[in-house]
Amino acid sequence: MIRDLKSSSKPGFGWTNGALLDLLVTYSKRIRVVNTDTAAAYQSVPGSADVETTPITRSNMSGVSFRVDAEYAKITEIVPGLFICGVTELNAENMAKHQITHIINATDEVPSLRSLGNIQRCKLWLEDTPQTYIYPHLELQSDQIEALLSDGGKVLVHCVAGVSRSASICLAYLTKYRCRSLRDAYDLMAEKRPLVRPNLGFWQQLIAFEQEIKKCHGSVRLVQDEAQEDKLVPDVYLRTTIAQPKKSVGERKKRALNGKRVSSSISKLRFQPILETLPELVEAAA
Repeated sequence: MIRDLKSSSKPGFGWTNGALLDLLVTYSKRIRVVNTDTAAAYQSVPGSADVETTPITRSNMSGVSFRVDAEYAKITEIVPGLFICGVTELNAENMAKHQITHIINATDEVPSLRSLGNIQRCKLWLEDTPQTYIYPHLELQSDQIEALLSDGGKVLVHCVAGVSRSASICLAYLTKYRCRSLRDAYDLMAEKRPLVRPNLGFWQQLIAFEQEIKKCHGSVRLVQDEAQEDKLVPDVYLRTTIAQPKKSVGERKKRALNGKRVSSSISKLRFQPILETLPELVEAAA
């Protein structure tokens, strides 16, 4: 259902209502925008296939298989009540264990799953390409997540690998509601997840999102990759090899504060060996 933007008066969105309405109509075949009513926004969708989850790097669906690094796809609680994962973690056991009440499926290719039960969910129909227009979802889904968490819900955001599309939605939420900047949001996620790698196009839109909602020049810059001079990477990927002392629990709490603005200085960069953007791969099952 496309939201009625003509009557929307929500500030800080960065677009005029008319322009955004035209944009959403253009992308209506790919973008499914939930409405403003949280209860109505998430509907139990009849599943079209079940996932056969395994601890290895392949998750099989009816007619489709996904090559996934199971280590990177593990389910992680980023802040209390907000979880992220890849397809290998989509099973009834995890839903019950973490008491998931709502699921945001950030993919185009993963179907709704009967095996997950009657959990309320929405699907964003996003492809993991630099050309995919994710911007309207960054604020809309951030607001939905905040409303659900404030109401005591447990929200799971997933894609295929759990490193790009779902990570982008979570970064947007953290930037708007939990952290003082996109850089701090990334650092918080990187402490919890083994790999956080939105594609370059998503990074560009996340940077624009931060500039709009924070009214700032932006805390993350795209810089030239020293290993590949024709390639740009966000500077949060660049880490020094000099050992840094571990942060105390108190220092980490200053960065997140579970819903409060963070006033501490930007944390020092840490070495991360993996710099490559990892697209979420899908192949037809034989």
